[in-house]
Amino acid sequence: MSFNKEINKFKIALTSDCCLRCSHCFIDKNLKEKVSFDKALRAVKIFIASPGKKKLLEIYGGEPLLYFDLVDKIISKAFKMAEIQNKDLVISVASNGVLMDEKSLRYMADNNIRFSISFSGSRTTQNFNRKFHSGKGTHKYLKSKIPRMLSIMRENAHVIFCVHPERVKYMRKDFLKLIELGFKNIGIECVHGFKWRKGDYRQFDENMRRIISFILKRARKLDFILLESFLEFFREREYKNSFCPFLRDFEMYPDGSFSLYPYPFIKNLSERKKVVIGDIEKGIEKKFLKCLPDLNSEKCANCLKNYYKLNHLRAGSLAYKMRTEISKDAVKKIIFLSRKETNFKRYLKYLIKEFKKGYT
Repeated sequence: MSFNKEINKFKIALTSDCCLRCSHCFIDKNLKEKVSFDKALRAVKIFIASPGKKKLLEIYGGEPLLYFDLVDKIISKAFKMAEIQNKDLVISVASNGVLMDEKSLRYMADNNIRFSISFSGSRTTQNFNRKFHSGKGTHKYLKSKIPRMLSIMRENAHVIFCVHPERVKYMRKDFLKLIELGFKNIGIECVHGFKWRKGDYRQFDENMRRIISFILKRARKLDFILLESFLEFFREREYKNSFCPFLRDFEMYPDGSFSLYPYPFIKNLSERKKVVIGDIEKGIEKKFLKCLPDLNSEKCANCLKNYYKLNHLRAGSLAYKMRTEISKDAVKKIIFLSRKETNFKRYLKYLIKEFKKGYT
């Protein structure tokens, strides 16, 4: 199967299996799903062969480190495919961090893999979000592992900071805890599927702006923090079709089906049927194969409106949109300041350099 639209980022949800029971994850762990190597390989082949030179492959789950040998095999083949087709491939592995050890960290460092762990900052927020099967929180266990992770992975270490509406008022404090631990590359994500009230949005806005202010103060002192959402600004300027979900949101679930919804957002198989747009065996629905992105077309507008129809996720989507817009405004300010201040000019160059790596 060939594909006519550019896919810049492709995600493989490797498995439904996980060693944690996080409060905001909807994956049915009892399904015990795991992608086969053959299906993963065929999907990666489609991805790398699609138009565009820059490619980012993200492997996540569930917990991908439960099947580290499979991760290794997929990564090895993906790099070989990219080399043959002269594509610039970056690979990222996203994990809850519980199973990371010297072997897996050394492997990713040696192969220039970006490694992301989900961590929520403070003890209370981490233990609220991320728990073992027993219900015990993971903060103490993971915090003890983070220094070794940062030491080995260095610039390829990344943290996914999920903001839950019930903990949004502590957002800035939790962010500062991540900085204290030594993280410099941070992605702020907004929990979907839970009620966000007006007050939650107000606190999110306030905390997001305070976080931006903190980052800019650090930049003025040449202490650079990469907020992943800053890079949305550059992406919109490089990719004229950045609005099309196939560019960044295309992924494969463990059963080989394709979707534009993240795997952890889907509550059950009934919901999956509503969002699946094909599978590795039968291919992608014809209407998606024939179309080409056009920002001004009614067809594209209707596609997005009609596809994203799971109502319980819309509140989190608004918070996500707020995060992105505030971040893009911050980059505009950085550009303005870079015309007058040398340190901000250096910070802007740093952000552009990170964007060109393809690390988001």
